[in-house]
Amino acid sequence: MKTEQKTFGLELKEISEDGLFTGYASTFGNIDLGGDIVDVGAFKKTLKESKGKVPILAHHDTHNQIGWNISAVEDERGLLVTGQLDLNVQKAREQHSLMKMAKSVGARPGLSIGYRAIKAEPDKTNPTVRRLKELKLLE
Repeated sequence: MKTEQKTFGLELKEISEDGLFTGYASTFGNIDLGGDIVDVGAFKKTLKESKGKVPILAHHDTHNQIGWNISAVEDERGLLVTGQLDLNVQKAREQHSLMKMAKSVGARPGLSIGYRAIKAEPDKTNPTVRRLKELKLLE
């Protein structure tokens, strides 16, 4: 099964001086740039298995971990995550600085998730769109 990535404009709710942040990593019901729609419940099984704790990687590189996602929940809007950047890691400090700057200027920083599509099917009204029913969150 291939690993896929999605990049979202992270709706950053909060970022602290110690690298803790909260925001939506994915939202439900919208067609993304890859032509996919993430359905409500797509993360349910993986969140139960991982307890919402997955690595935060720089550029999807497994040799470039910059922190941990310490909690994640599905709500009616999407996948709400709380992450902790490891500010002992240079790339994490750089990301932290960019996130704080984005918040201060009113911009939306990007956040990518890495996942495997466990269950997906064509949308009933638009078969060129893939509906993601179950995802295994890797990062």
